[in-house]
Amino acid sequence: MALDKEYFDAISIDVVKKKYYNANKVEAVFADIRRQADELREENERMRAALSALADRRVELGDAMLSAQGVYRGIVERANARAGEIVAEAERRAKEIVAETQRQQDAAVQRTERLFNAMKKQHLAAIDTLNAEWQAYLCSLYTEEPGREGGGEAAPEDLSAKVDAIARQLYAMDGEDGSGGAEF
Repeated sequence: MALDKEYFDAISIDVVKKKYYNANKVEAVFADIRRQADELREENERMRAALSALADRRVELGDAMLSAQGVYRGIVERANARAGEIVAEAERRAKEIVAETQRQQDAAVQRTERLFNAMKKQHLAAIDTLNAEWQAYLCSLYTEEPGREGGGEAAPEDLSAKVDAIARQLYAMDGEDGSGGAEF
């Protein structure tokens, strides 16, 4: 039985001659109280030992948790640092790639401009050659016929001026198609 209110309410000791208690019954109740008090004391000591062990375990767990938090923070810091390094390296590499691409693009533009200028020179030289040959051909067609007074063909200078005018028109048309014309 436990030492509680019901236990003490259940104790009944016979009174002898309305003056004295039965000594055997009183001794039996006291022995039972002592026995239960010893059990409670032992149980109390066991609980104190368990509580002490739990307190020690709690301290250990707290230390382990603090240690785990420290390790976690260290891992996160290292991961963030590494991520920063990776991002910085990627940005540096991206800048290098952009710079290299710009250099290649500039070189391609320069090569294209050189080729275009060379082709333009060749084109203009071909036009000049054709113009000279055309003028020579037209001038060779001109012949002064003797006996014709004022009724002959135009003088070679007039013919040359007309051929130059035609060449100017060709150059102007060449400029209209976007490839640029040349001036005389």
